Amino acid sequence: MKKGLILISCLLIGCGAALAVNGVAADPSNTLFTARQLGLGGVSAAFSDDANGVFSNPAGLTNVEFPQLVGASRKLMLDETQYTLFAWAIPSQMGTFGLGYTGANTSGSIPTKLDPASGRIIIDPSSEAIGYGTSVIALSYSKNLRDILSLGATYKLFNQSFSGGLSSQGTATGLDLSALFKPRSWLTIGTNLQNVLEGTLQWSGSTSTDKIGGFYKLGFKLNVLGSSNEAMSTHPQKLDMGFDYNSPHNTPSAANYSLGFEYFPLEKTALRVGYNPRGITYGIGMINGGFRFDYAYAADSEIPGNIPHYFSLSYVGEQAVLVSQKLTKKEPYIVIIQPQDRLITDQETINIIARGATKKYLDEKTIWRVTGLSETQEVNEITQLEELTTVYLNGNKIDQTGTIEVSQKLVLGRNVFQIVGYTPDSAVNSAEVKVLRVEPFNDTAMDHWAIEPISLAVTLGLVKGYPDNLFKSEKGISRAELITLLVRTLSANLETEEPLSSFSDVPDSHWGAKYIAYGADKGLAKGYPDGTYKPNTVLSRAEGITILARYANLAEKTEEKSPFPDLAPDFWANKFILPAIEAGLLEYLKGKDFDPSAPFTRAEACEVLYRTPRIKAMIEQFWTTGVISESQ
Repeated sequence: MKKGLILISCLLIGCGAALAVNGVAADPSNTLFTARQLGLGGVSAAFSDDANGVFSNPAGLTNVEFPQLVGASRKLMLDETQYTLFAWAIPSQMGTFGLGYTGANTSGSIPTKLDPASGRIIIDPSSEAIGYGTSVIALSYSKNLRDILSLGATYKLFNQSFSGGLSSQGTATGLDLSALFKPRSWLTIGTNLQNVLEGTLQWSGSTSTDKIGGFYKLGFKLNVLGSSNEAMSTHPQKLDMGFDYNSPHNTPSAANYSLGFEYFPLEKTALRVGYNPRGITYGIGMINGGFRFDYAYAADSEIPGNIPHYFSLSYVGEQAVLVSQKLTKKEPYIVIIQPQDRLITDQETINIIARGATKKYLDEKTIWRVTGLSETQEVNEITQLEELTTVYLNGNKIDQTGTIEVSQKLVLGRNVFQIVGYTPDSAVNSAEVKVLRVEPFNDTAMDHWAIEPISLAVTLGLVKGYPDNLFKSEKGISRAELITLLVRTLSANLETEEPLSSFSDVPDSHWGAKYIAYGADKGLAKGYPDGTYKPNTVLSRAEGITILARYANLAEKTEEKSPFPDLAPDFWANKFILPAIEAGLLEYLKGKDFDPSAPFTRAEACEVLYRTPRIKAMIEQFWTTGVISESQ
């Protein structure tokens, strides 16, 4: 159909209203009269991150985090044309769905004609007043295929009509295909092929048909400034620049372009400026409570009676995070950083470093609220530290809070240091550390591999050194020395006992006769077939481990596999070595050969004894209470 009204022609030029011109009808969604797009000069292909993307580029809707809604309505062209736009975008796990409507309607337009006499345009009383309407309903879908690529499509339902003397109606469908590509973190490229699958507008009561034309749009967006690494330059404020080029197809409009800038001096305030062949445009946007208000100034001399002020209102969603805290309890918090608990040293003084504070326990409630849509919350217990009011060390007040550093003298033996702290409301807590100061042997340094078991064995009175302050840790231990050491760990008082040795080479006058006799009675010591004990014979490692396995009441065990690489499977002491390994007595031999004939040294005897259950209990009692077994 070919209609030729001046007003309707202006509608076609200004807002993309459909009119049959040489078999082509325009798409009313070609030009969107929403304030954000107008403020940017019409840039939209890569700026489609709001509900307008239903029309401008549905692929951009994959960037929508919350459901969004935009609406605009105003009079155009001498206030005779009502323009309306509505768009809604809904993100989901399957993709983003969109629904939109835009249209323009002119009713009761009075026909005019050229007066031949005056050459002026005058009312034509012979023609009936006419009305015109054009609209499109859009259904869109978009999906993120990869982090840098999104695709989208919009299916359109067109409806155009004339009323009055030129009554007629036409309907058609169309399909837009779009993409959004992000080759760099700061660069976004968008394209929208409007009506790439175009429909045919069939007019009622006529055989006339028109094609629905449109534009092939290509644009980009540069994130020039921003606070994240997605911007070309890091800056607390945000600046985006965009450019669109629109190539027409099946539409009487010419190719055009637009350039726009969007600047955020504040997080929720945007200033916009744009340029296109019709001139410079300006705009501002403000977000509050999940709603965005947009204004644009866009003068257009091609639209008769145009008012250059445009407004639109959008729901863009906004997640507010509200955090509140409630104190549930408060208690002192003290930790001793240095020295480590149960330290063994030969120093006369020691530096104590501790951290004292009040630990507050709070229930922290976090509420995530999306305006008008949803609210979720969770409560977690958190802790905070504040300074203590008073700190005491072993009952003496310290004029320090926070990090505490003091130097203390050590006495020989067990030392206990207790730090007590008080909160403002008199709550109390404490921490303590125990330190053993020993008198070192001349030949046994404090970094000796067995210094801990040696020091504790000496402290507990289980083993003694030599008169010249030597320990002789690598000296082989004799049969008499080991049995004496073991008997000392038992609850036996031998001071009043008469020696009753049954071994021919252990006379009653021997220094270890009582211990050897007691050990033999308890099955710890066994003699030789000739009735001797050989008290001064140095034990081999195999013999020493055998005696200590018996002392620890470990059941004999046999296996086909040898416990150490250098031991034969049928070695006589394997039945004692195997349970000793399982009981953790031979940690010092891990990864080594057993060397069964090697002398069983005094250091080894202390190490293995240190790991037996009986001695562990004695050591724990000593550290906890300072008490040494009465048998000592």
